[in-house]
Amino acid sequence: MKLSIVIPCYNESGNIPLIISRFQEVLGTRQDVEVLLVNNGSKDNSQEVFERELKRVQDNRLRLVKVEVNQGYGFGILSGLKEATGDILAWTHADMQTDPKDVLTGFDLLQQQPNPFRVFVKGKRKNRRWIEAFFTWGMQVLSSIVLKTSLDDINAQPKIFSRDFYNKFLTQEAPYDFSLDLYVLYQAKKNGYTILEIPVFFNKRIYGEAKGGGSFKTRIKLIKRTWKYIFELAKKLKKTDS
Repeated sequence: MKLSIVIPCYNESGNIPLIISRFQEVLGTRQDVEVLLVNNGSKDNSQEVFERELKRVQDNRLRLVKVEVNQGYGFGILSGLKEATGDILAWTHADMQTDPKDVLTGFDLLQQQPNPFRVFVKGKRKNRRWIEAFFTWGMQVLSSIVLKTSLDDINAQPKIFSRDFYNKFLTQEAPYDFSLDLYVLYQAKKNGYTILEIPVFFNKRIYGEAKGGGSFKTRIKLIKRTWKYIFELAKKLKKTDS
């Protein structure tokens, strides 16, 4: 099987050389992986950095997808997935706080399963600050109660799944914002996929700022958006069931 990894990048010009260098290192001689680097409507000089670095490395496993106008984190991921060619699809963050190698670890684990096309692999975050872990716990409790489905560490990266999963759940009604992580995990759990977790360890962000949960203010904004989506999804599901 071939793996396609989508990396949504919004104003991550400082991290782009690190991302490319680390992926080349962990990929080694593997030819069963492609990496789609999404310039998700960045307003800094990300496009210039992407073009320079990709020209420098000349690695056809690394491809650039350009989104002209930012429409959200989820939209960037979905734009990358549309261009992917793999049997197995994945995404992870561009902040370099978690190792790109985690995606390959999850992919290799998935391939070891009897029916990899019915498996969903996700990260399980370790060594986090207590305040971050507390917010995560609160979100998963609320989500699990409202959606009546047990959900754990919703925003952990990476997310890895089959093209069949993508075709069924991500081509029509997937959200364009940070709620995408909740949406895919809910669909995997609700529809009986085997969910496997791999441990992921956090490093300090070197460049840029967190888009969804860095400061207390941005974390509250993310929580408010996610709360709203949780209840919207529950309402939609109730209509579908009736």
